[in-house]
Amino acid sequence: MIHKYFLLFFFFLFISTSVIAQLEKTIHQTFDLENQKSISIDLISDSTAIILWAGNTILTETKVRLYDASPSILTHFMDKEQRYAIEADTSGQTVLLYSVNKERKPIRTRSGECPEYVNIRVFVPEEFEKQEGNTFIRNN
Repeated sequence: MIHKYFLLFFFFLFISTSVIAQLEKTIHQTFDLENQKSISIDLISDSTAIILWAGNTILTETKVRLYDASPSILTHFMDKEQRYAIEADTSGQTVLLYSVNKERKPIRTRSGECPEYVNIRVFVPEEFEKQEGNTFIRNN
């Protein structure tokens, strides 16, 4: 009986330490569309999904997962390095959505390389239609 509780204790201890080792942050950004007729998307991530939605703006959701890193490392890369920032160039008829930091070198900590996973979902207004590559053209 004691053996069962002992194993249960170590199981919960193992689960709690593995959860602490993972850091996750979700960043939302919105971009207004004025009279632009098209959208071009140039983002750097492990996975990018483009979803049509009923909104009238572009919404991005960047989910960052770091393993074996401290919260201060994630904050540094978000704020100072702009590693996960997305900007939009709206100066012409096309909105260009792009990653600010185009180069993502591996994150190194005292304990070695820190695994990093970046997944981005881009919500594009449904009045746009997908064209070649990551380009969308307004229907009307």
